[in-house]
Amino acid sequence: MSAHAELLRNLGDEPDLEVGITTGTEHWRTGQIELRVRGDGEVAIRQRRAGEEHEYGGRLDPDRVRRLGEDLAGDRIDELRDPGGDRKPDDHPVRIRIARDGETLHEGAIRESERWKDDRLDRLVRTYDAIVGEFTDGALPYGKRA
Repeated sequence: MSAHAELLRNLGDEPDLEVGITTGTEHWRTGQIELRVRGDGEVAIRQRRAGEEHEYGGRLDPDRVRRLGEDLAGDRIDELRDPGGDRKPDDHPVRIRIARDGETLHEGAIRESERWKDDRLDRLVRTYDAIVGEFTDGALPYGKRA
């Protein structure tokens, strides 16, 4: 197990550890949405769209933080790599960042279309979607459904 995976496995015990997941791009559909979850349970979401920013936040209970860390570690999100090659214009990257006290420990990106080939990335995007949807009351990441 990598050092980053071990950190993630203990996310609930590391209040200054932060996992960031960012999708989209500022000038396309719902814009760029960044989710940050800290080991102390703090959740921060920032949407940047067409020059405007919106922020949302809240807190996950300790048990959810612990489970999230274990799931992310088990899926080895720090090992996800973009395969390279041609990319469609709307195939935006999923950016993954692990940081402690503002210092980046790991940063990587993989195009979102890879989720259909890699179950780990699919689970990451589904987890991201669920947390973002929960803390924005469904306004993000895809907007409220009619």
